[in-house]
Amino acid sequence: MIKIAVAYDGGNVAARLGECPQYLVITVEKGVPLEKQLVDCPGDGHIHMLNFVGQYGVDVLICGELGIASRNALEMLGVVIVPGVTGSAEEAVARFLVGERQGDTTVLTLCRDDDEADDPLACMHDCAKCAGCGPVKADLDKLKLPEVK
Repeated sequence: MIKIAVAYDGGNVAARLGECPQYLVITVEKGVPLEKQLVDCPGDGHIHMLNFVGQYGVDVLICGELGIASRNALEMLGVVIVPGVTGSAEEAVARFLVGERQGDTTVLTLCRDDDEADDPLACMHDCAKCAGCGPVKADLDKLKLPEVK
């Protein structure tokens, strides 16, 4: 069973992940959606998004634009990210489930100028604080994701 969350704004994929007021969460088993719920994400910013991801056990996150710190944090949590998606939130999940490519993996924003308080990993300004930056390998076999065509 996997949980797919979509950054949600009025039925569509939210343009910016850090400003997303709600998430559409769909629980899927063997490629079949079992449950759908709309979840409020109170607060603003990346810390609230990361709390939501952990609380709901999100495996896949479909979104529009996201910051590099959010991407790094989500990758460290083992979340599969599908960024740069636009249009209907439910259609985005359906396309993901059938393995259709969508979105734009290059959609990242660098928005960490001097605001260390909004840096979820506290490492974007001083890389000596962590074990290193870059993608973390996730064991995708455990998620039983559909093959991408």
